[in-house]
Amino acid sequence: MAMRIKQNPTALTTLRHSNNAMERVKAGVERLSSGMKINKGADGPASLIASERLRGRIVGLQQAYNNASASVTLMQTAEGALNEVSEVLIRLKQLSVHAANEAVNDPEMLNADQMEIEYLLDTLDRIAKNTQFNSKTLLDGSLGANGITVGSNLRFVSAREDTPYSPIDGWPVDIHQVATRARLKGRTAIDVNNIREGLHIVISEGGKNAEIHTDKGQMGKELQKVFENHDLDSKRFDYATTSQTIREIVAYNLAQAIEENGLNVHSFLAPDNTIIIKHNEYGDHTNFSATSSVAGIVSDKVNIAKLAAKGRDVEGIINGEVAQGEGQFLTALDGSSARGVSVQYMREIGLKEIPVIDERGIEIGKEFVEESNDEIVGTPDSGQSEGYVHVSQRSQTFQIGPDGHLDPLFSFMNVKAKELGRGFENKSGFDSLADVDVTSLQGAYDASMVVDKVIEQVSEFRGRLGAFQRNAIENNLESLKIAEENITQAESTIRDTDMAEAMSQLTSDQIMLQASTAMISQANQVPKTVLNLVEAG
Repeated sequence: MAMRIKQNPTALTTLRHSNNAMERVKAGVERLSSGMKINKGADGPASLIASERLRGRIVGLQQAYNNASASVTLMQTAEGALNEVSEVLIRLKQLSVHAANEAVNDPEMLNADQMEIEYLLDTLDRIAKNTQFNSKTLLDGSLGANGITVGSNLRFVSAREDTPYSPIDGWPVDIHQVATRARLKGRTAIDVNNIREGLHIVISEGGKNAEIHTDKGQMGKELQKVFENHDLDSKRFDYATTSQTIREIVAYNLAQAIEENGLNVHSFLAPDNTIIIKHNEYGDHTNFSATSSVAGIVSDKVNIAKLAAKGRDVEGIINGEVAQGEGQFLTALDGSSARGVSVQYMREIGLKEIPVIDERGIEIGKEFVEESNDEIVGTPDSGQSEGYVHVSQRSQTFQIGPDGHLDPLFSFMNVKAKELGRGFENKSGFDSLADVDVTSLQGAYDASMVVDKVIEQVSEFRGRLGAFQRNAIENNLESLKIAEENITQAESTIRDTDMAEAMSQLTSDQIMLQASTAMISQANQVPKTVLNLVEAG
């Protein structure tokens, strides 16, 4: 065995092991004192990367939970205001019904009702203005998708949360087909002769029937008197006048029967004195039938039902792309540049008056002819545009998760009186809830109808608001907490110190350090042994 004194490899080896033990002890103490087994990149590069990603995810989940909690508060603020709006609408309904009691009300009472209605409408505007969360006003239309239209007979209806801003010039709207209603027109006008023996008409719609008998009840008595007057004095009660009187009586009673039985149609006399029956709704999704005991009055054959000609949905394009028509409403399709925007084209095909010219070129009268679709909107190739729709998109993003691309949008409605109840056809010409006037009987009827529609509008929005709050936000709170727990557990597994394991390892490393330190002293004695051998020689 070689013996050397200049170098001491044994001591160096012992020192190396001692240093390694010291480093392990130091690392163990660091893990135990910090509580983390990954304190720097050198402790585990891959684990550090995974841990830092998870820590960022945890912080995002925690903040998303706080965001969602604040969002619930905002929704509750809006819901509280909408509850007050509903109370106002219920009172408006009560006042409009009260005003319709013509037999009891006098002008002063009607004026009092109207005054209270105007105060209530001011209350709606005040709610719209004052419902705020932080500095944001929730129900004045500033946090929703709003729009206007330019062009005759066009009305902006709605836009979705994902509908983009329109360009400065707006999106052009080109109507190709005007919406029509299911319609049935008689071929023969009622006169003195063709219903003298009685006329029975039955209209069927939506599982309901309305019918009249011209030889029964009060109408039968009235018509019998008209026939007697004509028979007794045909000069005074001539054929034309008597026939017109008969037609008006029949038309009035038919309209009353339709209303009393709740059919969704209406009837009236055409300019040529034939009966026309139309469905109240536009589009091809509705229909009805009618039967008459006299051929041609409404049905072509005696007592055989005739099905009305089906209506048509509006057809057209928005911004050069085909849109979906339903009734009078045209909506841009998903994937199109104007996706989700909806407009109403309110023009209806009617009758036009044209002069009747004899062979000498002299006007001898007028006749009514139905307009053609092309006369109103032009042909698809004519390039005629009915107008433009402009959209301002202010829908709000709700941060409900750590990933922004998953956050939903929500559009708040405008509860100002002039924005509620728009687009509902009525005889008084009310354009919105702000226009209602109950000082006349027809106004009271129409006001009641408009208020009903507005109650439905607000109720639907409250339902949408509640569904969004519950399903998109509140239910998400629980999932955020569960996700935070699971990811925290995963991050803890990667990075946190197992204290029992680390303590056991530290004890072992400390023993090895003590042993290696003791061995350094022994290794340093080896050269001295060689020196003793030299001295002895």
